[in-house]
Amino acid sequence: MSELDCDVLIVGGGLVGLAAGAFLSQQGVKVTVAERHRETSRHPKARLVNVRSMELYRALGVDDEIRAAGEPSAGFAVADNLASPHESWIAPPQEEVAGEGLSPVAPYSCDQQRIEPILRKRATARGARVLFDTEVTDIQQHADSVTARLARPDGGQVIRARFLVAADGARSPIRTSLGIGLEGEAVPGTAVSALFRADLEHALRGRWVDALMARDAGAFLFARGDKGDRTWQLGTHLRADWAADDPEALASHLVPVIRAATGLSDLSPEVESVLTWTTGAYTADNFRRGRIFLAGDAAHQMPPYGGFGGNTGVQDAHNLAWKLAAACRGDASDALLDTYHAERASLVALTVAQALLRSRKTPGQPAPAEQLDATTLALGFSYQLDGTKMPHQGTAVEDPAAPSGRPGTRAAHVPLTGPAASTLDLLDPAAFTFVASATSRTAIALEHHPVPGVRVRTVDPGDVEARHRQRWENVYGGPRCDGLLIRPDQVIAWRAPKTEADSDTNVQNAIQQALQPDASL
Repeated sequence: MSELDCDVLIVGGGLVGLAAGAFLSQQGVKVTVAERHRETSRHPKARLVNVRSMELYRALGVDDEIRAAGEPSAGFAVADNLASPHESWIAPPQEEVAGEGLSPVAPYSCDQQRIEPILRKRATARGARVLFDTEVTDIQQHADSVTARLARPDGGQVIRARFLVAADGARSPIRTSLGIGLEGEAVPGTAVSALFRADLEHALRGRWVDALMARDAGAFLFARGDKGDRTWQLGTHLRADWAADDPEALASHLVPVIRAATGLSDLSPEVESVLTWTTGAYTADNFRRGRIFLAGDAAHQMPPYGGFGGNTGVQDAHNLAWKLAAACRGDASDALLDTYHAERASLVALTVAQALLRSRKTPGQPAPAEQLDATTLALGFSYQLDGTKMPHQGTAVEDPAAPSGRPGTRAAHVPLTGPAASTLDLLDPAAFTFVASATSRTAIALEHHPVPGVRVRTVDPGDVEARHRQRWENVYGGPRCDGLLIRPDQVIAWRAPKTEADSDTNVQNAIQQALQPDASL
């Protein structure tokens, strides 16, 4: 027991746990993922992959596989039923992203049960150990490690890791055992979800939507899979005379609801799976307790409106991964690990509130004034790098179409015409990157006196598309900025001043402050 079995043990092999395993293994961390179920999810859960998650999957090298497994997002409609005239409710999100040139990728639709095997494959290819049919019990924290018992059909073992990530779902036994509470409110009622197969072309008549609110049925219809393997999902509320614990009876109750939702009175759907569930709008009091970190539904729950839940969890994992990697290498102070909660909690609370706001809105009605658009939430996040709490929710985001380039914000996408298609392609996902103009004094100094752990990437002004040169100047250049130091999670750590004095020393100090935020410089 004197030797570590791995650096990080991840409990939960769903979307967030597997994403954490892939991100951590990308950082060179020795990872074990343990999941109590025998295989990845079979029932569709999250479908919308927002633009930020697609950027992270692109950096991980799996975006093409996800696009091959899904289809472009087609937006949300409202109608009496699928066969009747459709009213647009939410336009396809990629139109806004592409129109403003905010990202090299667009939001996409790919079911969670198709993404999970892709993430599992990428994590194992990079060296992660992924164990299914494995129950994790007897978790204990020690001064320098965490131990847990892994129970498997072929026997058990005690495993010792530096850190543990709890991605064990909304009811998280780990969160409960740590005594971490939840802040928020329950969403009343029990939802029913049915996965079914049926030919709905007679209702669609060549039209297409990702999702539809069918007023005649008081239910939602969601497209699943893709054109080559199409399934459908019905979402509605549990009626008083339906028994939640009898899937067969529930399936029979849902057939007339499916017929009402599709507008096909003689439809004979093949119901493959039925689930019931409840939800709420909650954020954990703390995302960390000692060497254990909460991610995904273990740290927050939200209504499904807006498709924020799974994406928020994946982005939790990405924020945490590089920090754990730095701690495992001995580069970071404990204060860096505290920034996981400090940075994520305010943004998560805002996202939960936005999901709750959307859940209370009547489908088809205009958005209330306090509703933020999904692209702003995905790309406009703004962390307080000193670890202080946001003064109010409005400071958690900025307009991604007018990025400030401030430390704590996402490094903005600027299209390039050189070998790299985007400024995001210049960033090293496992190191700090200094991005600047080719004439930057700081970049030149770094090339002559390299700083360990920093990649230098320069851009010739001619490689910036003409219509985006002003964005380049606003974010990466201008009269006072000599370039940006960007963290492995694509977040700006420091803006270099336009001065020649001690350029490489300034970068060393900036990295020290990023890795050891409690250090006095």
